[in-house]
Amino acid sequence: MEATELREQLCAAIRRRSLVMFEYGDLIRVVEPHRFGINSAGHEMLSGWLRAGYSRSDPAGGWRNYLLGDVSALQVLDAPFAGARPGYTAHDPRMREVHCQLDPTEADAPADGPFIVREAGASISGRSLGQAADPATPIDQSNESPRTQDGEVDPPAAAP
Repeated sequence: MEATELREQLCAAIRRRSLVMFEYGDLIRVVEPHRFGINSAGHEMLSGWLRAGYSRSDPAGGWRNYLLGDVSALQVLDAPFAGARPGYTAHDPRMREVHCQLDPTEADAPADGPFIVREAGASISGRSLGQAADPATPIDQSNESPRTQDGEVDPPAAAP
């Protein structure tokens, strides 16, 4: 997928409040995208809420930042999310340029479910969507941004 197409899909998902699923750090992520732009280091970055169950280091999920250059196999899911999560602020100083973002003042969109975000037999890169990478596999720490055990960059600053 071309970078331009990836950017367009992320902004469309944010506008529609649709979940996105992608491969990041050899793991599948399901994320509620909130903001997409350029971080203070000059890298394209997605800021969003990682859905529970998609992180070894923090199974409850929560705020995460993802470098676009490390995202692969992006899919915009036909599953909405309700809106801005607690702690979301429209002004994060670590994002110097914003391509698109969720408006935290909009009324919440309906998000009745349950929605299936992992289908049996579906795969990305020849691996079942529910299959995690070997936990003993080291995460590449060479990128200039600090990363968690699961490879995400530091989460965004909490709202004041």
